[in-house]
Amino acid sequence: MLIDFFTQETQTSSFIQDVLSSVNYDVSVHSTTSQITSTRNQRPLASILLWDLDSFPNENEKSLSYIRANSPDTMIFAYAEDLSNYGSSLNGLTDICMNVTSLRVHLMSKLSDLKRIVRARETFRDRMSHLVGNSVPMENLRKSILKAMIHTSPVLIQGETGVGKELIARAVACMYDKFITVNCSAIPENLFESELFGHVRGAFTGAQTDRIGLFEEADGGAIFLDEIGDMPLHTQVKLLRVLQNREIRPVGANKTKHINVRIIAATNRNLKQEVAEKNFREDLYYRLNVIPLSVSPLRKRPEDIADLVNYFIGQYQNPGDTRILSAEALQKLQQHNWPGNIRELENLIQRTLCFTSNPVIQPEDLFFDTENSSGISMTADSITALPANSIAMTYDEFREAQLEQERVFLKKRIVQNGGSVSTTAKQLGLIRTALYNRLRRLEMDVKDLS
Repeated sequence: MLIDFFTQETQTSSFIQDVLSSVNYDVSVHSTTSQITSTRNQRPLASILLWDLDSFPNENEKSLSYIRANSPDTMIFAYAEDLSNYGSSLNGLTDICMNVTSLRVHLMSKLSDLKRIVRARETFRDRMSHLVGNSVPMENLRKSILKAMIHTSPVLIQGETGVGKELIARAVACMYDKFITVNCSAIPENLFESELFGHVRGAFTGAQTDRIGLFEEADGGAIFLDEIGDMPLHTQVKLLRVLQNREIRPVGANKTKHINVRIIAATNRNLKQEVAEKNFREDLYYRLNVIPLSVSPLRKRPEDIADLVNYFIGQYQNPGDTRILSAEALQKLQQHNWPGNIRELENLIQRTLCFTSNPVIQPEDLFFDTENSSGISMTADSITALPANSIAMTYDEFREAQLEQERVFLKKRIVQNGGSVSTTAKQLGLIRTALYNRLRRLEMDVKDLS
């Protein structure tokens, strides 16, 4: 990593250069502040800048203000023999400011901190680039994510299925090298505790070896508990203890283990309502909801659709293609209700690019999940209906008729997709494992659906 070092030749500057060269840091030394402007004309300032305050006593404030204004991402590490000589004139102009005595002891650790922040910023920018849209809700969400990123408190992301909660979680967790995702809706209830906290050999039938859980795997990083509302109550108690004590106890173990994990949870449910209905623990809700992030559904921000469409076209069109969306097609998209949110829009664009070669996408090229390529409705109601005598059914008979209706619907959708459960799950806004679990409960064999 390149470091720009502004200093005149002193014993301290020689010490710094010797230390940095010993660990292969690439240091560019500048002896006058006039080189700031010339350096910027040749190349941007480096991500990290070392500044010797004593070398430029009459130019510090002006020069550092210039750097702050013109290179806001540059991290400024300033030092002096006696910081009291500069009073409050440097407030807000530096990221780290130390006296020479402290610098000699902490130089490398502080530079390491700055490098970590620089890497996190780069990761953050990359991850935020996938959160497309310039509507007021999206701008407010970005500001909230930026604030959440620099803290360590639990985060609770709430929003409908398909709005991009995992993308938001990854942006929040950009400061961490580890990011472990847990799909709470896909873990069998009897395996929750073992999956999250691990187990020791002999803890239960089949536990032939020790196994670390996902929380221990995430130690030193972040863990994303997706669909936290599907977590069983008995596991919620265990999670509450993790939040309170930062400790886990593997199944069958006698001792606890200390962990340091940033917890980010997400749900498409109204957890306040779940608490009122006794499906979710109130104390856990307030422990998780320290930093709340609410994601607006796509139907409430139609002004973002144009940007999202262009983003997905860029992602999925063939190399060399230059597809664009007509104004009429955009109007059709903006009038749609988007029950599947951004995931539904992404699937629609992928499907459109696959089935049409028009350079300008027209309204007739767009077919929603509820239509086939002929425009025929494919809703559950049109696939099959309840028997005419349903009013005389028992409840059990009614439920069985509903289940049969669901079987027919899912079979038609999976057959449409050539037997691909993954593609069908994506179109329906479901997680693949959740759809597999549903097919198993409906006693449907995937092999018979291709």
